[in-house]
Amino acid sequence: MSKIGIFNVAVAVLIEKDDKILITKRGPNRDHAPNKWEAGITGRVDQGETCEQAVLRETKEELNIEIELIAPFTTFHFYRGQEKIEHLGVSFWSKYKDGKIKLNKTEQVEYKWVTPQESLNYITDPNVIKEVKLFLEFKKHYK
Repeated sequence: MSKIGIFNVAVAVLIEKDDKILITKRGPNRDHAPNKWEAGITGRVDQGETCEQAVLRETKEELNIEIELIAPFTTFHFYRGQEKIEHLGVSFWSKYKDGKIKLNKTEQVEYKWVTPQESLNYITDPNVIKEVKLFLEFKKHYK
């Protein structure tokens, strides 16, 4: 278990384009969820950065695209890796804005644009499945 009071802040971003969402397959050498599909991408917030700034930076670093942030839609908590480092996070809904996807192969090795329902055929992590379902519910009520 990690030390009390020590944790990282993480972000996740679900990217929407033409009623489809981007799913990415994590690289085989990742210390958390290697070779697993996720909705969009995830990353840590650097010291001095806001969650929104982290999402935009991580998206550029990992995918080489620009997005428009719409709204945060849920929060999450998990313990990462063998060290069980505690993470608290915020998931954001965004829309694709510009650029051609170029994966950072140390982070993601594959991507697909799929409907949110189709994403559930790829994603196996119960927390990520929950995130996709929360996104769909949030989007229904978003004004």
